[in-house]
Amino acid sequence: MNLKNIRIVKAEKKHVRQMAGLVSENLGTCNLVSGQEDILTRNISELTEALDCYQAAVDENDRVIGLCGIGNPKIGNDYGLDIGMHRDVLYVVIDKAYQKKGIGTALLQSCLKNSKDYPVLYEAWGEIKNGDVNSYKMLAKCSFKMLKDLGTSFYKDHGYCAYCVDKDKNCRACFCKIYIFTPVR
Repeated sequence: MNLKNIRIVKAEKKHVRQMAGLVSENLGTCNLVSGQEDILTRNISELTEALDCYQAAVDENDRVIGLCGIGNPKIGNDYGLDIGMHRDVLYVVIDKAYQKKGIGTALLQSCLKNSKDYPVLYEAWGEIKNGDVNSYKMLAKCSFKMLKDLGTSFYKDHGYCAYCVDKDKNCRACFCKIYIFTPVR
């Protein structure tokens, strides 16, 4: 694996199927109503609709090994936070073979350069192991600060567990922490 050949590019239509595969394999999806359509199809549709919000990390063969997206400005959120106009990190997903090599951090930093107008929220989640956020180093390197800890029942209480990539574990105890990046003006 040669990291020197990894490039961060503006995501293109030709990347969507690979991007959706990474999302489906690593995250499942929480944007699916039961019985609506399969996860891969839904992720392809979701990524296509917001393609201009995404950047991809690609190898020398133009294979997508990671992606990051930051949404368009919006008001309102699912967390009961009164922060006004903001953007959301849509996804930061890296192929398992390339994780913990700085690619997610590089993708997020690249996306943040184009999002200097509003605060950016990141929803960190994960199985309860040692209480740490799986991406805390990336968030710290990108100047995110924890805004709110929603505890371990947020996803269960909001019916998301059925769509989790780990739904077969029946864990029902993922943490949810909201981080915020505030641009320097």
